[in-house]
Amino acid sequence: MKKGRFQNVRHLIQILSLIASIAILVLFIYGSSKAAHQFCPYAVVCFGISGAAFIKITQAMFGVAIAAGFLICILTMFWGRKFCGYICPLGTLQQAIFMLRSPKYRRKNRLAFFYEARLKRIKYLVLIINAILVVAGISYLYMSLCPILTIGRISLQSWKGIIVLVLILGGSFFTDRIWCRFMCPYAALLNLFQGIGTLFQVPRTKIHRYLESCIDCSICNNNCPMNINIADVEVVEDPDCIHCGLCTYKCPKPGTLTSRKK
Repeated sequence: MKKGRFQNVRHLIQILSLIASIAILVLFIYGSSKAAHQFCPYAVVCFGISGAAFIKITQAMFGVAIAAGFLICILTMFWGRKFCGYICPLGTLQQAIFMLRSPKYRRKNRLAFFYEARLKRIKYLVLIINAILVVAGISYLYMSLCPILTIGRISLQSWKGIIVLVLILGGSFFTDRIWCRFMCPYAALLNLFQGIGTLFQVPRTKIHRYLESCIDCSICNNNCPMNINIADVEVVEDPDCIHCGLCTYKCPKPGTLTSRKK
């Protein structure tokens, strides 16, 4: 598939996913859906395991949520975090907000890789804390801050959740996908499944850099929404890659960056 066509397809999928999410939210507001949050695959982790009484998920919907969440985790072992790059509405919103900045700002204002590597560990801490809260039966403490739950229950959610959502969307104006990179526990969970796949030598789709044709321009780095150091590796092993294809799309040397299984 040509580079431009690939991006068009990805943007179409993102838009359709966002529209579907908005439709679910509208249904919730008008009383046709009791909990828009039940459609989030991570919902199974943050409240489903400890009991669905908090938002009264039906048994059928609970089963669908479990199946969807588990399927995404399994597919991530083979395809990487494409759910984040194509489907997640919060990721799309963050991307759209950051795109309001000038191309020069988006290229130049990049967090140093040294700090990136340390800050991205926060999401694993969030996942661990969330898991502990679930086991302890007090997962509502996390859910009061969850941005996805806030979107789905904006009229009922606490002021703390609204503040977190505003901070995430506001922060997205200054740096790309701040939630995805540093704080999302579902991203951490998907990364763990990628690690399991690597442990069992499951072939996973990755970005490969052809060293012979690379001109070391670092355009790939300057356009990566996850701020991954692509220009210094032959194969992008970083599990935070969301396979958005922007690095291959922006690369001035056709064929230098390709997405394929190792």
